[in-house]
Amino acid sequence: MEKIYKGDGEDLIPLFSSVIPDLDIDINKWRWKYLNNPLNESLIAVYEEDGKIVSEEAIVPLKFYYKGDILKVGHSVDSMTLEEYRGKGIFKKLALLTLDEGKKRGYSFFYGFPNPNSKPIYLNKLNWKLIGNIRRWLFPLNLNFLSTRMKINLTFFDPIFKIGKGLIKYKGEYVKVNDFSGIDKYLSYLYKNYEMFILRDEDFLNWRYLKHPYYKYDIFKDSKNLFVLRIKKLDIKRGSIEEFLIKDESSFSDIINFSIKYFFDNDIDLVDIWIKEGDPLEKILIKKGFIPYNKKPIIIYPFDDIDLSRKYFINFSDLDII
Repeated sequence: MEKIYKGDGEDLIPLFSSVIPDLDIDINKWRWKYLNNPLNESLIAVYEEDGKIVSEEAIVPLKFYYKGDILKVGHSVDSMTLEEYRGKGIFKKLALLTLDEGKKRGYSFFYGFPNPNSKPIYLNKLNWKLIGNIRRWLFPLNLNFLSTRMKINLTFFDPIFKIGKGLIKYKGEYVKVNDFSGIDKYLSYLYKNYEMFILRDEDFLNWRYLKHPYYKYDIFKDSKNLFVLRIKKLDIKRGSIEEFLIKDESSFSDIINFSIKYFFDNDIDLVDIWIKEGDPLEKILIKKGFIPYNKKPIIIYPFDDIDLSRKYFINFSDLDII
């Protein structure tokens, strides 16, 4: 039976562990995401059978800037069903329940980044709309990484390769900080160049980066720019440019240079950044030598009259890889 979930998360953790163990969700991370987000609410639909939760569809609420107004929107995340219960229409039932509840609660729209399995269900059976893609760009800092991926021995050139990366220059006088105070002055580029985006106010950024129960981030700023970096020690050492609030395109170019140099000095193998496919800032990444890698579809279900042709901003901060 499907229903709106009102629990504290304890009985959902086994579902996460069974379906997506790599996400490494525990109760602290779950409560940070669903109970302690900036709006202190969540919308979760679950399906129970014999007293056991076998599927869920979850929405995290966020504030959204749209043509001068602030809307409440929902980020569709963590949709999952136990393998033995798939193919029975459970996912569709939960998705319809969240849509019905979202309309009642005054959401303006839901958005998400579906995987290949759920994308056709959202688009063909639930009437969500595809509005574009967010693309991941890579910048290798270590030829050992490229050699492994390309199956070609490039390590002979590694000394020259590293010298080139070590000579990258930047102009900004960026300082490391541990807060997002005075954030409004860093949003002028977004307001000037985009008509809609997830609102980067102090509450959102504090929750997204400073209050995360486990991940640690490096925040840098000068008088006009603010950006967030993260070092991830996974299969290789990765450096991620996760947020960037910039004065102009020249500032973005300089921040990229600083980030590459910072990651190089920290012995990182690979730098990545996510940005909307077709955003003018992609041209700067191409000039810097970034390589387009993979991309995720962006889908939306509007409850209100939303003009989907409006220019919008999106980066790693908006993804559900948290």
